[in-house]
Amino acid sequence: MLSYELIEFTSFWSIWYWIVVVIAWSMTAHWTMGVPYDAVINADRHGGVFAEQCETLAYINAQRLVYYFEKAGVIIITVVTFFLSGVGTAGFYFGIEFFQALFVLLLPLSLPAIFSVRLAFRLKNQQPVGADLRKILYRRRLWNQVIGMFAIIGATIVGVLNSLIASGLILQS
Repeated sequence: MLSYELIEFTSFWSIWYWIVVVIAWSMTAHWTMGVPYDAVINADRHGGVFAEQCETLAYINAQRLVYYFEKAGVIIITVVTFFLSGVGTAGFYFGIEFFQALFVLLLPLSLPAIFSVRLAFRLKNQQPVGADLRKILYRRRLWNQVIGMFAIIGATIVGVLNSLIASGLILQS
């Protein structure tokens, strides 16, 4: 079997697509504002050095996001929006399944990114520490998981509809 045969462009029925989806959403749920979930748990359980490390990680990543978005936020948003609209157009207007799958993966992943930027500005302005900061990180992680759950369900629905249309069971107008 040739290497290019392993990567199919019928993405919704490729095991590789679903592996990427699962890895992307598990990483998004695990790393909130650049802070791994186990660091937040250890900070709650043990306090001390673990709490300091958790706060330091959160504030370092918040400062980085705030810096980048204060300097080039409009450019970042413009480029990402242009890319997503191009991928969506190629996928759904021109009917290219690979781009449909890419769009269904990337559009929902942009939501936790947007909320992380909002959280970074919130941390800059309010500067919560200790249990208050960890509560905010827990809540952000929970919402990332909820978004991920609906994104995976949505990707499954789009994949099934795509297959039904391709097989002729649903007529496309």
